[in-house]
Amino acid sequence: MSRNFIYKILGGLVVVAAAVFWILSLTIPETFGAFSLAWAGVLLCGGIGLIFMLNGIFQKDATTVKKLKIWFGVALIVCAVLCLVSAITIPDNLVIPIIAVVVAVGFMITILATAGKKWDEGDNHKVGYKNYHERKKEEEKQEEK
Repeated sequence: MSRNFIYKILGGLVVVAAAVFWILSLTIPETFGAFSLAWAGVLLCGGIGLIFMLNGIFQKDATTVKKLKIWFGVALIVCAVLCLVSAITIPDNLVIPIIAVVVAVGFMITILATAGKKWDEGDNHKVGYKNYHERKKEEEKQEEK
C-alpha cells in the first residue's frame, strides 16, 4: 500500500469517528451528551491537520509541496484550537499564546522536514556546477581536440 492511500484511509477514519460520536451525542445524550459539534470540529481539524503534517514531513522531494502540506496542517490545527476554545472554556488570554505555539511548532517542523532547503534552490547551488560560459568553453575545447 502506498503512503497516500494510508493517509486517505486515516482521514476517512477521522471523519467517520467524528460523525459517529456526534450522532451518538444526539441519540444517547445521557452518555455522550458532552460531545458537541465543537468537539467534532476538534476531532476533524486536529486529526486531518496531523495527517497533513505527517504527509508533508514524510514526503520525498518537492520542497514547496512539502511546506504547503505542513502549513495547511498547521492551519487546521489552529482551527482545532479554536474549536477547543468553544468546546471548553479556556480563558481568553490563553488563546493567542496557544495559537502562537502551534504556529511556531509548525515553523520548526517545516524547517526540519525540508532540511532548511529553499523552494527555489537550483542546480547552481550544487557542488561542481558550471554555468553556461564554463560549459561552452569546455565544449569548444573538446571540439578543438
